[in-house]
Amino acid sequence: MKVLVPVVPAPGSCRSPASTANTVAGARAAIGRCLADWRLESLTGDVLLVMTEMLSNAVRHGTPPWGVRMWLFRGDEGPWYVRLEVDDAGPGIDIDVVRARWRHPSGFLAEGGRGLLMVDALASSWGDEPSSHGHTMWAQLEAEPGSAKG
Repeated sequence: MKVLVPVVPAPGSCRSPASTANTVAGARAAIGRCLADWRLESLTGDVLLVMTEMLSNAVRHGTPPWGVRMWLFRGDEGPWYVRLEVDDAGPGIDIDVVRARWRHPSGFLAEGGRGLLMVDALASSWGDEPSSHGHTMWAQLEAEPGSAKG
């Protein structure tokens, strides 16, 4: 089951704080409804935190247009996962560099850069992949056993 959550910034306002709030708020509302439909309310806080961080990074550091997708899947008769994807037209990030910053002693003195650390803590897996339009940051969160219905 795949649910697409379109996120399109208003023309000319894609860098303003108001546009960012509207973009993130709209995506959060749609994702919350989907999780409720799937009876996965217990994941709502973690999924929304991960999506908000990834989309906020795309709006702050990336290039429009932005897109958000989410779906529920089960791989090889294993556990169910909620997969989130956030697209933007920018160049992407180097995950190895991000993780190296976390390990460096000065990494925790920086004013920012902790959002992806939260994504790393909450997601079963995450990453960044180049695409024909820019890149896609993704994260997968394991659904509680037996709670997901496809």
